[in-house]
Amino acid sequence: MQKKIKVSNRELSVGEELAWSIYDDDGKLLLSEGQVIPDHEKLDSLSKHAIFRLIEVSNEDPNETSPFFRLNEIGKQLDKVFDQIESSDPQALEKIEQLTAELDTLCLTSPNAVLAAVHLPHTMSSSLAHALQCGILVNTLFAKQNLPDEERHQIMAAALTANIGMRGFYEAIQKQETPLSATQRRTIAQHPQKSAKMLHDIGVKNATWLKVILQHHELNDGSGYPSSLNKNQIVVGAKALAIAERYSMMISRHSKHDPISIGDALKIFFMEQGDKYEKALCMHLVLELTIFPPGSFVELANGDTAIVVRRNMEQAAHPVIKSIADPLGQLYEEPIDRDVTDKEFEIMKLCRFSHVSDIDLDGVWGYSS
Repeated sequence: MQKKIKVSNRELSVGEELAWSIYDDDGKLLLSEGQVIPDHEKLDSLSKHAIFRLIEVSNEDPNETSPFFRLNEIGKQLDKVFDQIESSDPQALEKIEQLTAELDTLCLTSPNAVLAAVHLPHTMSSSLAHALQCGILVNTLFAKQNLPDEERHQIMAAALTANIGMRGFYEAIQKQETPLSATQRRTIAQHPQKSAKMLHDIGVKNATWLKVILQHHELNDGSGYPSSLNKNQIVVGAKALAIAERYSMMISRHSKHDPISIGDALKIFFMEQGDKYEKALCMHLVLELTIFPPGSFVELANGDTAIVVRRNMEQAAHPVIKSIADPLGQLYEEPIDRDVTDKEFEIMKLCRFSHVSDIDLDGVWGYSS
């Protein structure tokens, strides 16, 4: 299935070969891939109209195919694209845009399942899992906002690729027990520029995409890097990605530091005063995740351990849950629907569960694998 992506004027230049064919809003071919915009008159003519390029996206029915399976497949493809970016392969651009579109569709059609994937253990590499978590979280922040689809896609693409400049290094320092050296700290400080350059080298020209990458470690109080920008100089996508990265690192089991609980992470964001991070975005993340995010585990009044399957956006204290283990910690043969408004199954607190790998997530969420 093909999806239209709007082409901005900034992506067109006189004398440069087009990386893709461009079409008008009715699907009429205007210029083919490889053709050159000959002069400014032609450029001005194109700029007066909405123009688009086409990318291939999956046409799988999300109601029939497991979102956990699809997310894993996106992860495998993203890993290959990272290899392409590192080798400056221009074909990586179209592929990263395709994967971004697929992830966006998955987030919009199966939001609770993909948020569960953010909170549940995974077997991916640290850098890959972190990229997908951030892509999902920035989608969560912007999916209901008055933001054009194209801008949301560019911010998501930036979230997926922001740390490509330190991909191998990121994996190495997760296992390092000694303090970071001065050289290592310099590598970290320089990775936004390196990532942006690597993306530019494969043909990324979109200003939003590149700015989000360059600014995703800038902070509102000016204490961020690499340029010590202040609040008014940082684009909203970068502010959102900074928050997504922070939350991902807090709860990640692949973080260099021990993860904190989901409840503690949400409390930190709820109490955030906005000195470093955008308070409105912090609050929006808390409201979207709710106090019981999908994929979190809760202890019920009867002693059961249950998993949160779906948020309740109107009554956050009453999510849809399924009991997975009895009071002794033994897994039930099948997940059991529980009504949290029933006193016997009232949620007492968020908790941890150490046997997640034994749970059939597809079965819990009612998907075929």
